[in-house]
Amino acid sequence: MKILIVENDTNKSSVVELFLLTDLDISPEELVIKRSFQSGLEAILDNRYDLLILDMSLPTFDITDFDDGGETLDRGGEIILQEMERENISIPSLILTQYEDFGGVSLSKIDDNLFNEFPTFYLGCIYYNSSQTQWQTELKSKIKAL
Repeated sequence: MKILIVENDTNKSSVVELFLLTDLDISPEELVIKRSFQSGLEAILDNRYDLLILDMSLPTFDITDFDDGGETLDRGGEIILQEMERENISIPSLILTQYEDFGGVSLSKIDDNLFNEFPTFYLGCIYYNSSQTQWQTELKSKIKAL
């Protein structure tokens, strides 16, 4: 199973990667991690994946020692899903986010809207909290259901 993770927070992506490698027996060769809206979208357009795990809030470009990543897209994960639909790309996708609210809109409301907007490939939203394990249970369940 080839999985693309689009996540700019290195701590969060490391925890998610370790979980996938150890608890779900995904091999390192099957995981690809991108750190921004742009690099994530390019990977989606140029490759085939069996699963997409998206952060909701993403910098426009990869952050480097010489580049601050540009504007932060508060709902960049949602925009990636819109671009996928526009390009007729249907990868099973889910949002894994540390935030419960985006500009006054609750995560559960966004989740409902995304299910309605992308019923053929959107798998749901998972709230990530590094001090809890509920996200792991939910992620494992969604992956096993594929």
